[in-house]
Amino acid sequence: MKLFGKRFDLVFLVFVALFAVAAQGSHKLLAPFWDYSSYTSALTRYHLGVDPYGIAASDFPLVYPPIFLNLFANVPFLAVYLLFALATLAYVVYRVRRTDFVWAASVGFLAGGAGVGALLTANFAIFSHLLIVMLLYSASRSERRAALGYGLATLVIVLFASIKIYFAAYALVFLFLPKGIRYFFIIPICVACVDAAQMLLEPQLWAGFETRLRWQVLTQHDSGLVLSGILQQRVASLSALQDVLIHEAIVVALFLYGINPLREPRTIGFNEVSGKLFYVIAFAIILNPRLKEYDIGALFACCYISLFQSTRPEDRAQRLIAYVVPVAFAAAWMLARLTHVFLFLDLMWIVSVYGLFLAISMRQRALRKVGHARPPSHIGIRQA
Repeated sequence: MKLFGKRFDLVFLVFVALFAVAAQGSHKLLAPFWDYSSYTSALTRYHLGVDPYGIAASDFPLVYPPIFLNLFANVPFLAVYLLFALATLAYVVYRVRRTDFVWAASVGFLAGGAGVGALLTANFAIFSHLLIVMLLYSASRSERRAALGYGLATLVIVLFASIKIYFAAYALVFLFLPKGIRYFFIIPICVACVDAAQMLLEPQLWAGFETRLRWQVLTQHDSGLVLSGILQQRVASLSALQDVLIHEAIVVALFLYGINPLREPRTIGFNEVSGKLFYVIAFAIILNPRLKEYDIGALFACCYISLFQSTRPEDRAQRLIAYVVPVAFAAAWMLARLTHVFLFLDLMWIVSVYGLFLAISMRQRALRKVGHARPPSHIGIRQA
């Protein structure tokens, strides 16, 4: 699996980890968990009968719908959050302990500092992504336990999509899983029902949520690290909808280039190690036009796993991008520090997100063109 040898890759992983920490800067390292603080502040205000969305502009606002408040206002939130985070990390370690994509996933997660930045925010989204990805991976490994895995993954996706709507895109993965199409329909129907219930039962809170979300995205330009966010900030002639449509058009075009969903076989076989599963999961993540660090960390990890599963160890040129991306981020960070022109970092996020997805799209297309849907068993997953 390694390109330059085990010792070099270990050193490279250490370099990527150190850069991921250094890139955060002292202001983030010394004052972390700002998203978690917004959770606790809003929950306290809600519990006291005060508008949870009506905070000062200088504070971090809550941009989650009323269901978040109703679920967590009357429970020990710190204990629940810690249990969720630690249980998710433990489950991830348990599921990947026998795979040989640990190095690829680790470098991808840390590349550009996305994973570390996500953990410093303490935004629950990073743990939600990791949990959903591992549940989908687990369900794809065993036909005998697939139904249970699908059901559990669906439940978790519906829960988180009811709080952050873009998690509903994970429903697309079920189109490519054996006997998974029913879950593709169940997820959006359930999420729509939950959202409708929130609007009907909590109209004032829902209105406050929508107002705060529009303020956060459109007024504060907190619109993500990909092309749609940059366009919103720098190209005033385009509307927010046009910015989003440009991002979606690029992503969908790359996906259709890599995989033709209308051509058989569409589904991913159990235990298949062609990288197609993690490619489809990456597609579900990248569809979010407001990608933040807590989304990109999971996206990069999936891209790296897909890249390494879809190539052989001797395909060195195909795997070189795994080393180029972290080094390019380090160069862009140093350039931004020296020149105080942070556009370099903005452009690096764009190039890396779309460039990595292009790379794995090209690999999937190559496998499809030659009919090589199942690479040798030594790629990606160790055989017991």
